Amino acid sequence: MEVNLPGSRAYPPVDFKALYNASPNACALLSPDFTIVETNDALLRLAMRRRDDIIGRNIFEAFSKPADERAEVDIEKLRWSLERVIERRQPDYIPIIHYDITLPDGRFEERYWSVTNTPLLNEAGELTFILHFPVDVTELHRLRRANFQTGQTRGVSEMIEGEILRRAQAVEEVNEELREEQKHLRSLFEQAPGFIAVLSGPDHVYELANRAYLQVVGRHDVVGKTVAEALPEIAQQGYVEILDQVYASGQPYVGRGIRVFFQPKLSEPPTEGFYDIVFQPIFDRSGSTVGILIQGNDITEQKHAEDELRDYREHLERLVQERTRALEQSEAQRRQAQRMEAIGQLTGGVAHDFNNLLAIVIGNLELAQKRISEPRVDHLLENAIQAGERGAKLVRQLLAFARKQSLSLESTDLPQTIRQMRDLLKRTIGPNITIETDLEEGLWPVVTDKVQLETALLNLAINARDAMPSGGTLIIAARNVKSPAVPEDLAIGEYVRISVSDTGVGIPEELHAKVFEPFFTTKEVGKGTGLGLSQIYGFVKQQGGSVTLHSEAGRGTEIALYLPRTQSAPQLEASKASLAEFHGAGTHLLVVDDDPGVRAFVVESLRTVGYRVSHAESGEKGLIMLRLHDDIALIIADFAMPNLDGLGFIQAARKNRPDIPVILMTGYANVERLTEKHLQNVPLVLKPFGLETLLKTVQDSLCQARSRPSQA
Repeated sequence: MEVNLPGSRAYPPVDFKALYNASPNACALLSPDFTIVETNDALLRLAMRRRDDIIGRNIFEAFSKPADERAEVDIEKLRWSLERVIERRQPDYIPIIHYDITLPDGRFEERYWSVTNTPLLNEAGELTFILHFPVDVTELHRLRRANFQTGQTRGVSEMIEGEILRRAQAVEEVNEELREEQKHLRSLFEQAPGFIAVLSGPDHVYELANRAYLQVVGRHDVVGKTVAEALPEIAQQGYVEILDQVYASGQPYVGRGIRVFFQPKLSEPPTEGFYDIVFQPIFDRSGSTVGILIQGNDITEQKHAEDELRDYREHLERLVQERTRALEQSEAQRRQAQRMEAIGQLTGGVAHDFNNLLAIVIGNLELAQKRISEPRVDHLLENAIQAGERGAKLVRQLLAFARKQSLSLESTDLPQTIRQMRDLLKRTIGPNITIETDLEEGLWPVVTDKVQLETALLNLAINARDAMPSGGTLIIAARNVKSPAVPEDLAIGEYVRISVSDTGVGIPEELHAKVFEPFFTTKEVGKGTGLGLSQIYGFVKQQGGSVTLHSEAGRGTEIALYLPRTQSAPQLEASKASLAEFHGAGTHLLVVDDDPGVRAFVVESLRTVGYRVSHAESGEKGLIMLRLHDDIALIIADFAMPNLDGLGFIQAARKNRPDIPVILMTGYANVERLTEKHLQNVPLVLKPFGLETLLKTVQDSLCQARSRPSQA
């Protein structure tokens, strides 16, 4: 290097390496990892080492050291000094340090040093090397120690040297205290429960970051980098802009439950976290912002727990709402069932009384018709009889709703029954409506009244036709179902679901609760009695089944019948006995009925064809009559009588006459009692009945009674 000084001549180039080696002061050049890069000759002479032995080696490995605690302490002093240079970018001074050197024969020689470590920075301010400058103060330290031990008076020079050593020792002690305090603060910084980081400058360069912060961000190489460089995903989420605002305004930023995504590895998706964060500006003595302190807490687990608790609470609220709706619906169904039951009881009682009246009217009209030969009068009587029969049909529909009709129950093949009705339904509902059937394979058999079932399907088809004035589709479907996929009012078990659905105008929701009530109809006046659905409702409920309605205005209607499954196979109808060979002459019958009009009609009808008839107005008097006349061949008794009803009378009569045939007359039938084992074979005659029905039942019963001995 050529040196030119102003106003002087030019000097030859300076060889700094030769100058470095010619210096009498020992010196070594270290890398930031404490590797010896270069050393001068003075250091080699002082340490009694060769250049090749130490160049390229770590300073703490290049020089041998005795294995004692004192040496370990002094070596750590040197290490701390070098680390302070790296951290602060400033020179660091060790007034005195004990470090022995190795002699050629392998022995250690006591040495004391005063060391200066100076950082060498490049143009960017980055540390490139450390200049290690040790000065041997062994003799000075020995002189001070000798004077202290002998107590000799010291000269001025010795006093100055002793003062220097004393001050050096004081500086060393202060440095030691500062070093311990720094270690303590660093330990607290690392062990802090929250995450902490320190940023410097407007570019937000990381100066410090504790373990908690490094764990949060998932990186350990952030120190010395800007936030944007170390965590590019943070810059994409807008947090660098917040740091800029804090740095520029000097106002802190506080965030609660902030959602942040960190991406520790580029090959993996970002991880979501929630944090309470504070960005606190750091000021210098003039009040200018020089950095930002980041501190906060990771509340991700707490947030997830709160979210789970909120979801659980919302789930419970939904369950409570659903349960409340279910209870309200169940309560509405219970009230509706009670209402229907009350209407049914009222309807059944009224219908029973009407049946008795109609039995008297129709019976006497038939008797009058047989005795009057005048054509004009006969025509009038026929009209009256037809009107009575229509009234009887109306009463039967009321009894069906009240579940007090008599059912002819038998095991029924549903697919065959539905297919046989197809032609009838086509003729009934017209050509503009398409009929489809959807019958599951292997339908279970059911015990039902086949005639009533066919009537129910026909009524539902007619209702569907009226709901589709412009045409549509009628679907009759049947499939097996079992609990819990059945209505709530059914007992646990297996059922067959028969549904009739249409594509008609539908029924508004506010009318759903009324459609099964007697006389309720949505049709125009004169186009419906309002008894069709009520009859179906009572018929199905009487068998232990249920009826459901699904309908929306403008979207069609579906009515489904649920009938209990039976294990018995469908049976063929038994052939009827011939009546031609039986006559009433000489046969003694007993009629028991509390209604005088009905009793008189029945007695007169039987006497007309030659029977000898006794009668009684109550069950008790009927038993007396039976004891008085042991030739009574058959009993005809009413079902509903005060005190001793028809069934009680039959049981009492058969104690003495167990084989006597009995016919039961009724305006309604208590199905539960009629299913008792010892009454299953009692013929039933429904009021109002015609003369021919009564006579055929009497002759059929007598025929069966007379044939028993031969069968036995």
